[in-house]
Amino acid sequence: MERSIFIPLSGIQRIVLMLLVAFIGLDTLAPLTRAQRPEKMIDPYEIQDWENRTVDIEASLIEITRRAIDESGTQQVDLVFVIDGSLPMQKPVRLAEKSLFDMVEMFEESQTDYRVAVLFFHNIAGRSRISKKLFAKGLGIIENNFLFIMPGSKFKGHLAGYGLDAITVAFRELNFRWDTETHFILMTNQPLTTSLEDADGVIEEIVRRCEHDKVHINVIGISERLQIKLAQWTGGKWYRISKAPFLPPVIDIDIRDLLIPKIDEMFKWIAQHIADTVNVPIDLVFIYDSSLSMDDKVDAVCVGLDNLVEILDRYRLDYRFGVIRFWAQLGGGQSTILTTKPPLTTNQVKRLFRRPRQGDEHLLDAIVEGVPQLQTPADRKLVLFVVTDEFSSSARSKSYTAAQAIEVCRDAAIQVNVIGVPTLLPFRRIEPERFQNNITEATNGKRYTVPDTSLHRKDHLLK
Repeated sequence: MERSIFIPLSGIQRIVLMLLVAFIGLDTLAPLTRAQRPEKMIDPYEIQDWENRTVDIEASLIEITRRAIDESGTQQVDLVFVIDGSLPMQKPVRLAEKSLFDMVEMFEESQTDYRVAVLFFHNIAGRSRISKKLFAKGLGIIENNFLFIMPGSKFKGHLAGYGLDAITVAFRELNFRWDTETHFILMTNQPLTTSLEDADGVIEEIVRRCEHDKVHINVIGISERLQIKLAQWTGGKWYRISKAPFLPPVIDIDIRDLLIPKIDEMFKWIAQHIADTVNVPIDLVFIYDSSLSMDDKVDAVCVGLDNLVEILDRYRLDYRFGVIRFWAQLGGGQSTILTTKPPLTTNQVKRLFRRPRQGDEHLLDAIVEGVPQLQTPADRKLVLFVVTDEFSSSARSKSYTAAQAIEVCRDAAIQVNVIGVPTLLPFRRIEPERFQNNITEATNGKRYTVPDTSLHRKDHLLK
């Protein structure tokens, strides 16, 4: 971490320095165009004049409310205020409280089923303290929750509390509704911090939860890079709370390292999706990449399988397991596809996962040729679960297309879930991976990304 060095200056030296800065500024400001200016801020929404936007907290809250109503497919909206309770926040919060009437009126006029929760975060003697009011409906109750969020004054100290901690508490302690448009409204005029040592891990968990629960974080804050990115990553928006100058990031990390949960968690989420969407007997068949690159992931996959079984059993689903293993000769050569039809026990599936990994892989071949071999009975629905850490391809001798593979699944009314690769890696110069996303969308499945895919060696990806 870079450290700034402060050198004390005498009164005369300070005056000379100020005059020099003023002279240089006047001499150089006029000729600079926006394109020539140093990049001091991030604009994730491509707003050309965002540096000069009027600070209007009430208008920002109305815009967030309108967007939540418009984007709600079920006319259900949950709003969660996460507010910095330090003394410098008194005026911004008063403006937010004045907006509550208009926000509630918008919900009621649109006949939206809405709820509002409130959390204040404080730094009290170096300790994180978070006060909360659970979801409520009705102007009187919501205003009362703002007024009596904590005993005594809700504004304490000049230091901001730990905003990242407050967001994690909201996820842990609030009862979110399924299939509801959920928006967080984070308000602070200071940088975001956490009381925990693993700050990167806290941010990672927040982004994972937002992605899984479809939560948007809107920030009414300062031009700190982390605040702007947090809104961008979660599909929310960032608004100015003041005209304060740009601040360097407290924590600056790459989004490619954030949106990738653990494999065992992805198995849980896919199991839950299957339980929510399929209510008939199932043949659940894994299309499993048995190439060399999967060697360091097999243990996590087996743990994930146990998690999947636990959820399917909890919902008392009638399911049977099968496995299609696929690999190819090194250098993208001839495909090998081995189909083991249901029923298999969990331990038998694990043993097949742990068979020695070989060569490369061709996912399209495995689907087009392997699925018809299953001969799924008419009284059972076929659900595929693809696990691979490579981009989709077909052997040169076969040349199957993505469209053919999707057609095979759609014709048989198969649901396809994928733990696969990102759409595009930064150093990959060939066509982006669209098949894995397209096939899940076409079959009402779910798609997640294998951890560490972005860390594969370039020569392996470009083989």
